[in-house]
Amino acid sequence: MSDRVLVLYTVWAEDYWEQSKEAPYPNRSYKELPEWDKLANSCPLPSLGVYIKGRFKGKYVDHTHRELVYLKITGMRFDKETEQPYFHIEPLQKSSTPSRKFLDSFPATSLFTAVEGSRILKILKDLGEEPPREWMELIEAKRPTISWRDYVGKYFLDLIDRDLSDNDFEDGCSQLLASLGFEVKQLGHKVVGEYPDGEAILDEILIVYDCKNISEYNPSAEDKRKLNEYVRDAKLKYKDKDVYGMFIARSFEAVQTGDLFYVPVSSLVYLLYKKTILGGKFSLSPFRKILAKKERLNQTLIDSEWRECNF
Repeated sequence: MSDRVLVLYTVWAEDYWEQSKEAPYPNRSYKELPEWDKLANSCPLPSLGVYIKGRFKGKYVDHTHRELVYLKITGMRFDKETEQPYFHIEPLQKSSTPSRKFLDSFPATSLFTAVEGSRILKILKDLGEEPPREWMELIEAKRPTISWRDYVGKYFLDLIDRDLSDNDFEDGCSQLLASLGFEVKQLGHKVVGEYPDGEAILDEILIVYDCKNISEYNPSAEDKRKLNEYVRDAKLKYKDKDVYGMFIARSFEAVQTGDLFYVPVSSLVYLLYKKTILGGKFSLSPFRKILAKKERLNQTLIDSEWRECNF
């Protein structure tokens, strides 16, 4: 499916495509994309984020002056009850072309569609666009023909794709961290009292984590206060450890910053894929730099840090 480009449209915000997120399409069905299964199993995929005009929250808005954004689709899922589709997106580069110029050549007939790569490339060329290298590598299929998801067991893919109970999600996250190589102590629903969901240890590093079985999660002030409190308690208990706090959720409403870490579970599953293909060359050591520099763990960062030449 490397010859397909997903074109996604929105009226939700002027900078909507400029942040990594899980993009939902309420009141739409994944079946509107006939190739859904093949595309979902072929991620990552090249995509374009386009701004359109229309009604949003009762008001008419026009964002077509905003530039196209080159995107990477790292995952796709849908709600089994409502059929609502979700696309995990990572922005690669903002173009120099306003969306309205693209729409002149390719009008929006649906809020999401898959198009032949050659057709999209011709439109972009006519617009004077030079796509970023990473996006071109996706469209030219300079990657394994087997999807990264094919390397990962169904148990962990369910953390991304299936509707799970909170306890099952928490258990799956604990097993995922252990499979990556952390020494994990699961707490949460396993013990009586007020505790974080677990602790993950890597030598001198200890991560206190809380799992949130929520898409588009937006941590409240109380959520952050509790996790910071767990971190303080851990620092008193583990005086020889560097302690960090981490939320693990299906996805986050927006890019979060601060002393806590916000990790989509899909990023940890993708890291498990890296461990599978790197074998004995895999190491969790890049986590030290990521935590120290307060970087966001996403697929782009993982591809950069967990390369064979890094070891």
